[in-house]
Amino acid sequence: SYFVGGNEKYPNDGGFALKGWRKCEVDNAAIYINGNTGTTVGNVILTDKDGNVTVVDKTWTFLKDADGKMRIMAHHSSLPYTPGSPVTEEEVLAAQKGWGDGLVQIATTYDQKGYDAAKAAAEAVIDGGYGYQIAPVLFKPTLTTGDQVFRTTREGALSYFVGGNEKYPNDGGF
Repeated sequence: SYFVGGNEKYPNDGGFALKGWRKCEVDNAAIYINGNTGTTVGNVILTDKDGNVTVVDKTWTFLKDADGKMRIMAHHSSLPYTPGSPVTEEEVLAAQKGWGDGLVQIATTYDQKGYDAAKAAAEAVIDGGYGYQIAPVLFKPTLTTGDQVFRTTREGALSYFVGGNEKYPNDGGF
């Protein structure tokens, strides 16, 4: 199925070997030999009939069988990781300023409009600046101790900023 497709058990396989490849080069980054096995990691550079080049990250483990023939025993391939746009120093500085401005906004909102308005402002700062909607955030607040030092959830961060959460009884708002 991997090579030629057409197997209903693997509907996503379209036949990798049928892509019109005309050239295959291997560029090993490393080869590890251990007894009757050899493992490689590196790239395979494939060129199709139109001259288009595809680079594939490849890891293989080969085993020499009883007849002395090399057999593939592990085969992993993937397209290389392509990172998103790089972060600039200006973006980092702007994010830091945004955090500071948000902290001041929460404090002044509390002074002028009270707790509920400050809590809403803190929620906006957290949702706009932190990545809790993506994954746990590695947040170690300044004034936390004991078993509630780290705030990897949005709820924990909000409690740290404005207090008012019985799960975090030591939080009085930053």
